[in-house]
Amino acid sequence: MFKKILAISTVLLILGSQSAQAASKITVVNSKKISTKNGLVTLTLSNLPKTNGIYISQCMAIKEGETTPPACNPAAKSKLWISNVPADIKMGAKPAKGKLTLKVDKYFEKGDCIHTKCILYVTNDHNASADRSEDQVIPFKFSGMNLF
Repeated sequence: MFKKILAISTVLLILGSQSAQAASKITVVNSKKISTKNGLVTLTLSNLPKTNGIYISQCMAIKEGETTPPACNPAAKSKLWISNVPADIKMGAKPAKGKLTLKVDKYFEKGDCIHTKCILYVTNDHNASADRSEDQVIPFKFSGMNLF
């Protein structure tokens, strides 16, 4: 009887751990001291989804009661597509190896990251756009700017 319970428990544990997918871990190495001159954000990533990639964009902070940012930087340099899926890499995604950089702007169309809060907004890529499990908000600020 004990062996049957142990076997069933083990199977349930394995099935449960395979179906639950944790969100990617994204670390901004310099999140509180981004240079106002070059605006480079240094990122390290781990635990990316196995079947799709993620997008990271510079955006204005999400307002209370809302679920998406009011504005994101339209500049291509302020967005990253990261994936470890070979087909995505062939189409231009960057693999999540080592440190990656993203250029953020102090000001952009409908955005002011000097006088208000800005974030890096993380979502699943187009291969899993309805899946919100990767949605993350990572605050950052430029060095010497403590206005909020």
